[in-house]
Amino acid sequence: MFEKEKKLIEGMSLLTFPFLSKYNVFCAFTSRTGGYSKKPFDSLNLAYHVGEDRDLVRRNRQLVLKNNLNIKAEYIYSVRQVHGSNIVSIDKDIRHTDGAIPEDADCLMTCLKNKPVMVMGADCALILIADIGKRAVCAVHAGWKGTFNKILGKSLEVFCSRFDSKEKEIHIFFGPCIRGCCYNIDNRLADKFRNRFGEGKYLFDRGETPFLDIVELNMVQLRDFDIPEDNIYDSRICTGCDRKYYSYRREGLTGRHGAIAAIF
Repeated sequence: MFEKEKKLIEGMSLLTFPFLSKYNVFCAFTSRTGGYSKKPFDSLNLAYHVGEDRDLVRRNRQLVLKNNLNIKAEYIYSVRQVHGSNIVSIDKDIRHTDGAIPEDADCLMTCLKNKPVMVMGADCALILIADIGKRAVCAVHAGWKGTFNKILGKSLEVFCSRFDSKEKEIHIFFGPCIRGCCYNIDNRLADKFRNRFGEGKYLFDRGETPFLDIVELNMVQLRDFDIPEDNIYDSRICTGCDRKYYSYRREGLTGRHGAIAAIF
């Protein structure tokens, strides 16, 4: 199991992975604490699209950068997440305003220094990929639609091809998201998953209600790759249970925490 650290700086709680620093790689999952946002977005909302004052979101993003001094970046880069399977690669000529790239996608990747990439969620699975050999990183947003369309597997295929990655040097991190304990779905959607993926422990019933384990279903996609089991880390944090994280199911109108990866 990876060495991990819950870092608390000025009230900001980050889940980080100190062993990555010797490879000049940074991966972290934020919580909702320690920022400038007001209710119902309190307080470290990183999403521009939820209706909050844009300046507060900008200040929150800069706060995350300031408290991680190894990242000498001006912006954290994000896209318009649409629950799809499009992938964006960050290069020197990417167009953006305040780090917000005007493209619809649910995966960002880069091998450039000081270009942190981020996906955001408030229940959806947030997954970070790091190649410590080629020094490349990737951030994946996988809601049930993205998971159904195998965005993690597709992202890994593109990542390995683009950066000529060796699978034994890839590390994968599953951040806080809604878990099977809280993710009840309807029978129609359960049947849709069964028809595509077959029966499995990713789907189970409590009484007559089906529950979906979205992390387990994304783990299934990793079986097509030779990534060592010891290189896969799961935070095991449920956003439905833990109020230190945003949950759309629990709150409705709310903010978004982030999964951030960078090369420095």
